[in-house]
Amino acid sequence: MEASSDEESDCEIEEGGDGKAKIEEGEAKFDMLMAPEWDVDSFDGLEYYSSDDEPLSEDEDEEEAMEHTRIYKRQIIESKGFYVDPELRPICHYKRIRPMSLEWKGLDDMTYREFWEQMVYVCLQKLKQDKGLNVELVEVVSGNYRCGPRSKSYITFMAREKPDGPLVEYQAKSMFTFDRKLHPILCRPAPTPKP
Repeated sequence: MEASSDEESDCEIEEGGDGKAKIEEGEAKFDMLMAPEWDVDSFDGLEYYSSDDEPLSEDEDEEEAMEHTRIYKRQIIESKGFYVDPELRPICHYKRIRPMSLEWKGLDDMTYREFWEQMVYVCLQKLKQDKGLNVELVEVVSGNYRCGPRSKSYITFMAREKPDGPLVEYQAKSMFTFDRKLHPILCRPAPTPKP
C-alpha cells in the first residue's frame, strides 16, 4: 500500500537544477492547510518487507547503518509511527519520522512535552466529541515527530476515563500546519503488541 498524499517520501525530495523541488506530471496536489481526516491512520494496511536485493557494503559502519535503517523502518511500520528504538542510527528516516526527547525545545520555546500535551488535549476533545469518551491526560510518555509544512506528531501517553477509570496507555496522532493550527488525526488506546 502506498502512503497517503500528505506523507513525505522515504528520504529526500528530488530537486531540479534550479534547486526547487520537482513535481511530476499527474502528481496529486493538495492544500497544505487542509485538515486531515479524523480517525484514519495512514499506516493502515502498510506492511514491512525487506528486499533481498538491498546492496551489501564492505564498509562495516555503512553496513551497520543499513541494518539500522531496515530495523528502524520495520519498527515504524509495525508501530504505525509510534515507536522506534532511539539508539538506532539509520541512513535515512522512513517517512522522516524521528524520536524526540520530551525535554528538547521545539516550537515557541516549548519543550516537546508541553507541545505534545497541547496536541493530546485537541485529540481528546475530538475523541469526546466523536465517540463520547471523557478521557483525561495523565502524562505524555514519548513521541515521534515528522517535520514539514504538515508536521505530524505520534504521541504515546497515559490516560484514564473520567472520573476514576484505570490507567491506560493511549496513542494520539496530530498535525500542525503552517497556519499554526493543531489538527487531530486519531486518538485510541495503544494496541496490544504482537508476540
